[in-house]
Amino acid sequence: MKLRISVMGLAVVMLLASSAMAFDGQRKGFVLGGGLGLAPAATWKADLNVTPELEDSGPGVGVQIVIGYAWDEHNMIVYEANAAGYNSTAYGVDFTAYQGFNGASWYHYFGPKGKTVFTAAGLGVYSFRGELDYNGADFENDPGGGVLGGVGYEFSPHWQVGAFVSAGRTTDAGIDFDHAHINVLISGVAF
Repeated sequence: MKLRISVMGLAVVMLLASSAMAFDGQRKGFVLGGGLGLAPAATWKADLNVTPELEDSGPGVGVQIVIGYAWDEHNMIVYEANAAGYNSTAYGVDFTAYQGFNGASWYHYFGPKGKTVFTAAGLGVYSFRGELDYNGADFENDPGGGVLGGVGYEFSPHWQVGAFVSAGRTTDAGIDFDHAHINVLISGVAF
């Protein structure tokens, strides 16, 4: 909770500090965006020494939110939420799983605005939450460390397509869970 408040406070300060230069069409100053797409693979696995292992994977929906600051036409640092949601059926229990990366990401654009390859690298936390389908109950693991990597192409000044890989670890009742997901997203970024 403290992390979310800190991130929101940082976002407000950045918004106020860069409002005079915001949304002028130059990738410098305040940036805000989001993406939607496919999560072709999202997995989780409990770190237990039992057979069969407690794990699941599946395809789902991928989402992304970015808010931050670009210090020049090629580099921006953002708070990023990059997550996947999918239906899980581990051990016959049906639930909707939500897992994803939240943290600081650095985007580097290699060429001119609107026609360039980009990379993304992030460090933050990974979270995991589930909603049981049969009674509406939900559960949430304690977040742990997470990383993000990505590559993509900006095909228009404010539109890009990218592939992102995130991984991390969460904990519940002393049991560690390993997570990973791949998102293929079309994103819009206002600057």
